[in-house]
Amino acid sequence: MSIELQTAEYSEEALTLLAKALVPEIIDFYNSEFGKKYYEKWLKAHPEYQDEKMIA
Repeated sequence: MSIELQTAEYSEEALTLLAKALVPEIIDFYNSEFGKKYYEKWLKAHPEYQDEKMIA
């Protein structure tokens, strides 16, 4: 049994529009109290991503 992966190609314009829609929402999430707690918990589970400069 073989599984074929298919990739979709999107225009740069479509990707830019998606980024413009999502990035502000992501920033708002991580600036919220819930988002900050979520990120702290995530960093504890993934210490390889911790950067000493970012730890307050």
